[in-house]
Amino acid sequence: MSLKITVVLLVGVLTAALLLVALDWHTRFFGLITMLGCLGYLAIHMEQFNRRLADLHRLQDAYGQLDQQAKLIIRTDLELHRTQEELDRRLASLMSLHQLGRQLQVSLRPEEVFAKLDAAVIANFGFSRCLLGMCPSFDAVEWRSLIGINTRLADTLKEHLCTSGLLKQILSHAGPRTLSEQTTTHPAERRLLDLFGFPTVVVAGVIPHTGPAGCLLLGRASAGASTSRGDEELVAILVNQLASAIENSSLYGATWNAQQELERKVRERTHELAQLNAELVRLNTAKSNFVSAVSHELRTPLAAIKGYASLLHGGQFGKLQPPQQERIAKIEKHADLLTRLINNLLDIARIESGRVTMERRAIAVEELFTTIQEQVRPQLEMKRIRYETDLDGVKQLVGDPEHLQRVFVNLLSNAIKYTPEEGRIRLGLRQEGSSVLATVSDTGCGIAPEDLPKLFQEFYRAADPVNQQVQGTGLGLALAKRIVEAHRGQITVTSEQGKGSTFSVTLPAG
Repeated sequence: MSLKITVVLLVGVLTAALLLVALDWHTRFFGLITMLGCLGYLAIHMEQFNRRLADLHRLQDAYGQLDQQAKLIIRTDLELHRTQEELDRRLASLMSLHQLGRQLQVSLRPEEVFAKLDAAVIANFGFSRCLLGMCPSFDAVEWRSLIGINTRLADTLKEHLCTSGLLKQILSHAGPRTLSEQTTTHPAERRLLDLFGFPTVVVAGVIPHTGPAGCLLLGRASAGASTSRGDEELVAILVNQLASAIENSSLYGATWNAQQELERKVRERTHELAQLNAELVRLNTAKSNFVSAVSHELRTPLAAIKGYASLLHGGQFGKLQPPQQERIAKIEKHADLLTRLINNLLDIARIESGRVTMERRAIAVEELFTTIQEQVRPQLEMKRIRYETDLDGVKQLVGDPEHLQRVFVNLLSNAIKYTPEEGRIRLGLRQEGSSVLATVSDTGCGIAPEDLPKLFQEFYRAADPVNQQVQGTGLGLALAKRIVEAHRGQITVTSEQGKGSTFSVTLPAG
């Protein structure tokens, strides 16, 4: 209510009061009416005043609330700003960790890992000073990365760490620790803060499973308690990354050294093997030449022996008595065996030395195996052995017909020798892609498993009672193997004692 209205109402009330004192009732009535009007008007204005006063209080409360909310918004905005800055720093730190990890992957030696930290990485972590050193022991450190610190101060810090025992504590601690002026009470740690020149320092040990350990010191001008835990988490990731890189480089170094040593030994052994192989080739050539020369020398007197034996057996020098004829027949028989032995030796030597060239031409299969069967027919009939063939539609082979004939005659002759009377021998052919597989199976005594790997060696004969009763030189299978291999083929054997054997010959089809 304004001051002017208040004065008017007071004047009206006073005037009404004076009129009420008057003797005239008309005047009193008018005064009463005036007083009532003034009081009513005053009451109305008082009510309006109270309402306005209440509105004013409500406005003051609303203003106070708005002020509190504005202050809260400002504080929240500041907190969000600080949080955003912290997140940006964390993001920059993680990006630096990622880039550092890629750089550490190509570190081949632990010394290179300790030298990878640079000022940009440390700045992204929010630090301005850094020392990273390699520790060969608990009382020695060699600084590899110095950021924001000169060498003189670095030497002083190294001496303090080693003499105070702090280095051993750092290398024995599982994770990073934050040293600050507000919380640190240990004299050696406070001395470290004084030397570093910052109120907060994060220390951590780089402790790999293999390779040299390390010591990391990081400092910034100021750091709040709320950011120290985050700093320790980031530093822990950095330390683990460095430790993993050191382990990898150490393992790589050990592997590299082992590989170099292995390669050196391989080169030495390869050189030795090459020398031994050259010596073996020389000896094998000398052996083949010797066998060839001796065989040639043996054939001449053997031919003379066989010729004179034939003359004697034919009665050219007079009639022989039956015992004499029997002895001469044995001489001829053994001369024939010796001739075959010499021929086999000559053939093996020639094939090994490459002096025998295998002819390659199409061979009619049916004609070839008919000829082979005619050669072994007397032996088959003598032991009443059943002989079966299954050509399976194979029409031709490619190779040297004379030498391939010798292979199959040899295999069939062996099968006949070791198959009992009235046994069974089967010769089969089958096309297998670009090759032809020929098998010779018998129902003979079989071969012991320990004898199978040696079966194609020259002069080898199994130490088996049945085998000892069968005459042979041990050269037939060796010669067959050389002939088949000269045709770029392969010969193998499978056998079971008491159930027989199967020789398989694989030859190119074209």
